[in-house]
Amino acid sequence: MKTPTHLTATPAELSLTEFEQALICSAEAFYRFAGALLGPDGRQHRLSGADCVVLQLLMTAGRPRQASDLMRFANRDDAANVGYSLKKLIKAGLVEKCPGTAPRETAYRITTTGEAASAALVARRRQLIAEPLVALLASAAPLGAASELLGLVTGLYDRGARVLALGDS
Repeated sequence: MKTPTHLTATPAELSLTEFEQALICSAEAFYRFAGALLGPDGRQHRLSGADCVVLQLLMTAGRPRQASDLMRFANRDDAANVGYSLKKLIKAGLVEKCPGTAPRETAYRITTTGEAASAALVARRRQLIAEPLVALLASAAPLGAASELLGLVTGLYDRGARVLALGDS
Protein backbone atom coordinates (compact mmCIF):
# COMPACT_ATOMS: atom_id res chain seq x y z
CA MET A 1 0.00 0.00 0.00
CA LYS A 2 1.16 3.52 -0.73
CA THR A 3 2.47 5.53 2.24
CA PRO A 4 -0.01 8.29 3.11
CA THR A 5 2.53 11.09 3.02
CA HIS A 6 -0.07 13.70 3.95
CA LEU A 7 -0.20 12.06 7.42
CA THR A 8 3.48 11.26 7.90
CA ALA A 9 5.88 14.20 8.21
CA THR A 10 8.03 12.32 10.76
CA PRO A 11 8.96 8.68 11.49
CA ALA A 12 6.75 8.87 14.61
CA GLU A 13 3.78 9.99 12.49
CA LEU A 14 4.45 7.10 10.09
CA SER A 15 4.34 4.68 13.04
CA LEU A 16 1.12 6.29 14.28
CA THR A 17 -0.44 6.05 10.81
CA GLU A 18 0.52 2.36 10.55
CA PHE A 19 -0.92 1.80 14.05
CA GLU A 20 -4.18 3.54 13.08
CA GLN A 21 -4.48 1.43 9.93
CA ALA A 22 -3.94 -1.74 11.97
CA LEU A 23 -6.50 -0.50 14.50
CA ILE A 24 -9.09 0.15 11.77
CA CYS A 25 -8.55 -3.30 10.23
CA SER A 26 -8.56 -4.98 13.65
CA ALA A 27 -11.81 -3.27 14.71
CA GLU A 28 -13.55 -4.27 11.48
CA ALA A 29 -12.31 -7.87 11.77
CA PHE A 30 -13.41 -7.98 15.42
CA TYR A 31 -16.95 -6.80 14.64
CA ARG A 32 -17.23 -9.19 11.68
CA PHE A 33 -16.09 -12.05 13.92
CA ALA A 34 -18.39 -11.02 16.79
CA GLY A 35 -21.36 -11.05 14.42
CA ALA A 36 -20.39 -14.44 13.02
CA LEU A 37 -20.11 -15.83 16.56
CA LEU A 38 -23.89 -15.56 16.88
CA GLY A 39 -24.18 -18.28 14.25
CA PRO A 40 -27.29 -19.17 12.22
CA ASP A 41 -29.69 -17.62 14.73
CA GLY A 42 -27.75 -14.38 14.58
CA ARG A 43 -27.89 -14.40 10.78
CA GLN A 44 -31.62 -15.17 10.86
CA HIS A 45 -32.22 -12.11 13.05
CA ARG A 46 -29.62 -10.02 11.19
CA LEU A 47 -27.58 -9.48 14.32
CA SER A 48 -24.29 -7.69 13.85
CA GLY A 49 -21.02 -7.64 15.75
CA ALA A 50 -22.19 -4.48 17.52
CA ASP A 51 -25.33 -6.35 18.63
CA CYS A 52 -23.15 -9.19 19.92
CA VAL A 53 -21.09 -6.70 21.93
CA VAL A 54 -24.25 -5.28 23.55
CA LEU A 55 -25.34 -8.84 24.41
CA GLN A 56 -21.95 -9.54 26.00
CA LEU A 57 -22.05 -6.26 27.95
CA LEU A 58 -25.35 -7.35 29.47
CA MET A 59 -23.93 -10.79 30.18
CA THR A 60 -20.88 -9.23 31.84
CA ALA A 61 -23.01 -6.89 33.96
CA GLY A 62 -24.75 -9.87 35.53
CA ARG A 63 -27.78 -7.72 36.36
CA PRO A 64 -30.21 -5.47 34.51
CA ARG A 65 -28.66 -2.37 32.98
CA GLN A 66 -29.90 0.74 31.25
CA ALA A 67 -28.75 1.59 27.74
CA SER A 68 -26.76 4.52 29.18
CA ASP A 69 -24.77 2.08 31.36
CA LEU A 70 -23.96 -0.05 28.32
CA MET A 71 -22.89 3.01 26.35
CA ARG A 72 -20.63 4.22 29.14
CA PHE A 73 -18.98 0.80 29.55
CA ALA A 74 -18.34 0.50 25.79
CA ASN A 75 -17.29 4.17 25.36
CA ARG A 76 -20.10 4.76 22.87
CA ASP A 77 -22.15 7.89 22.28
CA ASP A 78 -24.56 6.60 19.65
CA ALA A 79 -27.69 6.06 21.74
CA ALA A 80 -29.89 5.37 18.71
CA ASN A 81 -27.63 2.53 17.52
CA VAL A 82 -27.41 0.98 20.99
CA GLY A 83 -31.20 1.22 21.24
CA TYR A 84 -31.53 -0.44 17.84
CA SER A 85 -29.21 -3.26 18.97
CA LEU A 86 -31.35 -3.78 22.07
CA LYS A 87 -34.54 -3.91 19.94
CA LYS A 88 -32.97 -6.53 17.65
CA LEU A 89 -31.76 -8.58 20.62
CA ILE A 90 -35.25 -8.42 22.17
CA LYS A 91 -36.84 -9.55 18.90
CA ALA A 92 -34.36 -12.45 18.75
CA GLY A 93 -35.36 -13.47 22.29
CA LEU A 94 -31.87 -12.92 23.72
CA VAL A 95 -32.67 -9.85 25.83
CA GLU A 96 -35.79 -8.52 27.55
CA LYS A 97 -36.93 -5.30 29.13
CA CYS A 98 -37.24 -5.44 32.88
CA PRO A 99 -40.82 -4.94 33.98
CA GLY A 100 -41.82 -1.99 36.11
CA THR A 101 -39.32 0.59 34.92
CA ALA A 102 -40.19 4.04 33.64
CA PRO A 103 -39.52 4.60 29.91
CA ARG A 104 -36.50 6.86 30.55
CA GLU A 105 -35.15 4.35 33.07
CA THR A 106 -35.76 1.16 31.10
CA ALA A 107 -33.40 -1.59 32.15
CA TYR A 108 -32.58 -4.66 30.10
CA ARG A 109 -31.51 -8.14 31.07
CA ILE A 110 -30.32 -11.21 29.25
CA THR A 111 -32.80 -14.08 28.84
CA THR A 112 -32.16 -17.77 29.37
CA THR A 113 -31.92 -18.08 25.57
CA GLY A 114 -29.42 -15.21 25.58
CA GLU A 115 -27.34 -16.93 28.25
CA ALA A 116 -27.24 -20.11 26.15
CA ALA A 117 -26.27 -18.14 23.04
CA SER A 118 -23.56 -16.37 25.01
CA ALA A 119 -22.17 -19.66 26.36
CA ALA A 120 -22.04 -21.08 22.81
CA LEU A 121 -20.26 -18.04 21.41
CA VAL A 122 -17.76 -18.02 24.29
CA ALA A 123 -16.91 -21.65 23.47
CA ARG A 124 -16.43 -20.79 19.78
CA ARG A 125 -14.33 -17.72 20.69
CA ARG A 126 -12.16 -19.86 22.96
CA GLN A 127 -11.59 -22.42 20.21
CA LEU A 128 -11.02 -19.99 17.33
CA ILE A 129 -9.22 -17.08 19.03
CA ALA A 130 -8.15 -17.61 22.65
CA GLU A 131 -6.48 -21.00 22.33
CA PRO A 132 -4.59 -20.24 19.07
CA LEU A 133 -3.52 -16.84 20.43
CA VAL A 134 -2.11 -18.33 23.63
CA ALA A 135 -0.26 -20.90 21.53
CA LEU A 136 1.22 -18.14 19.33
CA LEU A 137 2.19 -15.82 22.18
CA ALA A 138 3.18 -18.45 24.78
CA SER A 139 2.04 -15.91 27.42
CA ALA A 140 -0.80 -13.47 28.03
CA ALA A 141 1.67 -10.66 28.89
CA PRO A 142 1.71 -9.12 25.38
CA LEU A 143 -2.09 -8.90 25.45
CA GLY A 144 -1.93 -7.06 28.77
CA ALA A 145 0.62 -4.61 27.38
CA ALA A 146 -1.47 -4.11 24.24
CA SER A 147 -4.57 -3.46 26.38
CA GLU A 148 -2.71 -0.82 28.37
CA LEU A 149 -1.48 0.87 25.18
CA LEU A 150 -4.97 0.84 23.65
CA GLY A 151 -6.36 2.34 26.85
CA LEU A 152 -3.84 5.18 26.69
CA VAL A 153 -4.47 5.78 23.00
CA THR A 154 -8.24 5.71 23.58
CA GLY A 155 -7.81 8.45 26.18
CA LEU A 156 -5.86 10.58 23.71
CA TYR A 157 -8.47 10.13 20.97
CA ASP A 158 -11.30 10.90 23.42
CA ARG A 159 -9.52 14.03 24.62
CA GLY A 160 -8.84 15.09 21.01
CA ALA A 161 -12.51 14.61 20.11
CA ARG A 162 -13.59 16.76 23.09
CA VAL A 163 -11.12 19.51 22.17
CA LEU A 164 -12.30 19.48 18.55
CA ALA A 165 -15.97 19.48 19.62
CA LEU A 166 -15.41 22.51 21.85
CA GLY A 167 -13.51 24.32 19.11
CA ASP A 168 -16.32 23.79 16.59
CA SER A 169 -18.94 25.41 18.84
